[in-house]
Amino acid sequence: MSGNGNRRRAVGLWTIVLVLGLLALGGCGGGGGGSLAEEEGTRYARQILQDRRGGSLSVALVEDGRILWARGFGLRDRSAGLAPSPDTLYGIGSTSKLLAAVAVMRLADQGLVELDRPLGDYLRDFRMESPEASQVTVRMLLNHSSGFPGGDYRGSGTTARNEGYLEDMYENLRTSHLKHRPGALCIYCNDGFTLVEKLVVAVSGRPYEAFLREEILLPLGMTHTRAPLEAFPLGSFAPGYPDSGDRPLPQEFINTLAGGGMYSTPTDLCRLLALLAGGGTLEGTRILSEASVRAMGEDQTGGTLRVVDTRSSRYGLGLDTVRQPGLELAGFRAWMKGGDSSVYGSAVVVIPDLKLGAAVTGATRIGSEQAVALAERVLLAALVERGLLDRMPPLLPETPRPPAPAPDLSPFLPGIYAASGQLFRLEQGAAGLAISRCSEGGGWEPAFSGLVHREDGRFSSDGDPLREFSFAEEGGFRYLVQRSPGYGRIYQDDQVLAQKLEPGAPLEAPWAARLGRVWLAVNLPSRTYGLDTSWDPRMRLLSLPDLPGSLFAGPQGQGWYLVRPRSDRLALPGITIPTDGGRDQNDLKVLEVEGEEWLRFGSFRYRPAETVPVVSADALPRQVALGTEGQWLRLDPGAKGGILRVASRGTGTRWMLFDGAFRGVTDSQVLGADSRASAPPGGYLVLLGDPGARFEVTLEVPGGSGKGTRRP
Repeated sequence: MSGNGNRRRAVGLWTIVLVLGLLALGGCGGGGGGSLAEEEGTRYARQILQDRRGGSLSVALVEDGRILWARGFGLRDRSAGLAPSPDTLYGIGSTSKLLAAVAVMRLADQGLVELDRPLGDYLRDFRMESPEASQVTVRMLLNHSSGFPGGDYRGSGTTARNEGYLEDMYENLRTSHLKHRPGALCIYCNDGFTLVEKLVVAVSGRPYEAFLREEILLPLGMTHTRAPLEAFPLGSFAPGYPDSGDRPLPQEFINTLAGGGMYSTPTDLCRLLALLAGGGTLEGTRILSEASVRAMGEDQTGGTLRVVDTRSSRYGLGLDTVRQPGLELAGFRAWMKGGDSSVYGSAVVVIPDLKLGAAVTGATRIGSEQAVALAERVLLAALVERGLLDRMPPLLPETPRPPAPAPDLSPFLPGIYAASGQLFRLEQGAAGLAISRCSEGGGWEPAFSGLVHREDGRFSSDGDPLREFSFAEEGGFRYLVQRSPGYGRIYQDDQVLAQKLEPGAPLEAPWAARLGRVWLAVNLPSRTYGLDTSWDPRMRLLSLPDLPGSLFAGPQGQGWYLVRPRSDRLALPGITIPTDGGRDQNDLKVLEVEGEEWLRFGSFRYRPAETVPVVSADALPRQVALGTEGQWLRLDPGAKGGILRVASRGTGTRWMLFDGAFRGVTDSQVLGADSRASAPPGGYLVLLGDPGARFEVTLEVPGGSGKGTRRP
C-alpha cells in the first residue's frame, strides 16, 4: 500500500477510535444523575475531546463534602475500547503544588515551620550566588516570589523514576543567581515547590511522600493519590497516546513530586477541595486550622510588581488564583489550581463559601486550559440549577470594535520585546500594528498581523477580535499586554506578553566572538520523557543588529532567552515580567573544559560542536565509556554511503543520529535490536547512558578498509 494509503487508513482508524471514545462513559457517583451540571459537563467534555482529538477526561463534582457525581469520557485504553472509571489515575502536574502547600501549612500548624522565617533557618546548607537569597522565606516557596530561576527541567520528566533529581536540582540552584529580589515579583516557579520536599524532610524527619501520605492523604481518604515511585500496574492509570495508533506511551514520571509529580483522580481531588471549603476539616477530621486555610486563599501578589490585573494569576499559597475569572464573572469568589505535563492536564476549582467544587483530569492533548474550562462550566451549571445564577454566561461576541485613530505610541513603538523564550519585533505602519516573532534560525516571521487600533484603546484584528494588544509602563519598564479569552471564551484576561528592550553598549569581544558558534548538550538523561529525533541538541547565541549590546541564548530549540553579560564568562537573566512571562530564566556561564569553552545554561552543559571527534573508516572501532555525561562523535564528511554500527553495554544506553544540520535521522530506541543505520556524511552521533555504560562505534563505507575515529 502507498504512503498516502497508509495515512488514510490511520486517519480512518483514529476516527473509529474517537467515536468509540466519545460514546464510552465511566461510572457515576450517586446523587447527581440527570442534573444540569452533569448534562452540561457531559456535553462540554465530549466537545473538548472532539475539538482536541483528545484521549480521555475524568470529572467529578463535590458539594459539602459529598461527591455528587463522577464520570469518565473517551478511552483510557484504545486497543480494548475501555473508558476511564472514577478510580483511573491521571498525572495531575502542577496541581500537585496544592498538596505541597497543604503539607507546609500542616507543618505550620504543628509549630514546625513559620511561613515568614528564612528558608535557611530550616535548610542550613541553602545558599545561592546572590547574597539576597538569605531573604527567601518559606512563604515565598508557595507564592512564586522567591526569585529562583524557575524550573530545572533536566531529568525532571523521565520514563522511570529519577532518584537523583532533587539533589541535582538543589545543587544547580546553589550555584545560580536570583533573577529578582525576593518578594519583589510573583513569577511562576517550579523550583520553589521542589524545595518543599527538602523542607518537609528537614523538619519532619520523613520522606516527602511518606509525610504526605500519613498526614494528609490517608486521613482524607484520598486512597488513590500517590507518587510515581515505581511503575504502576497497567490498567490502573490513563496513559498518553501518540497522534495515531493504539500503542500507549510509557508511564510519565515527573520527578519533582511537590512541584508536579503526583497522580490522582477527580474524586480524590474533590476530597481535597472539600477540606479547603470546610475550613480545614473533612468528615470530622481536622487537617489544617481555619487560619491556615484562610492564609492559602489570600491574594499573595499585593505589594509586588503586577503591571496589569491578571485574574488567572492572583496567586494564593499553592493556588494559581484566588479570583477564578469565570466564577468571578458570575459573582462568586473561587480558588483554582491547574497543572500540565507532557501527557496530562488537570484543574481543581472550588467556591469556598458554597462548599462547591469540581475537579478534572485529562490525558493526550488535554491541558490545564481545557480542564479549567470544563470545571468552570460544571460549576456554572451547578449554580444555575441551584438558582444562584440566572443562566449560563454567553460566549463573548466575535465582533470587531470600530477602529479609531491611534495615539502617540513613540515610547513603545517601534521596538524589540522579549519574554521567557520569546522575542518579538513590533512595528506600526499605515495598516496598523504588526508583531513578528524571532524564529529558531534568528530570522523574523509574522506572529500577529492586521492589528487595527480600536475605540477601546487596544489593537486587534478582524479575524481574531478577542485577542487584543495594548501597552503599559510600570516600575521603569515598558510592556506589551495581551488581552485574550480563556478556552471557554466567556471572559477575557490581561497578561503581560513581553517587555521592551533598550539598546546598550556593544558586546565585549569575548561574547561577540561566540556569536555564530554551536554547542551541543552533553548531560541530557537518556530516559528523558518525550525524547525523540525531533530533539534539537544545539545551544546558540544571538545578537540583534538593530539592538546593540543584546545577547540571547537559544537552548535546544526552545526559543530565545535574554541574558545580560556581567563579565566575560557570566550573563544573567535580563527581563522583569510577573506571572508567566518571566518564568524559567537561567544563568549563562562559560566553562573551561580541557582548554575548550563550554557553556552552561541552567543545569544543562554544552560542548563546542567544532571540536567533536570525527569517526572515520580508516582505523579501529571507537570505544567509548561514559562518565556522568554523554559523548558526541561526528561522522566523516567524506564517507558517502556509509553504514553506522553501534554496540552498547550497561544500563540506560541510547544513541541518536543527526545529519549535518542537526535534523534527527534515527534513534536506537526505534531501531531496537538492530543497531545499524545509514550514516549521513558529516552527521553527528550522541551516546547517552548511565555512568559506566560502554559503546563500540563502527563506520563502514563501500570499499573501505576499516572503522574508527580521528580528531578533527
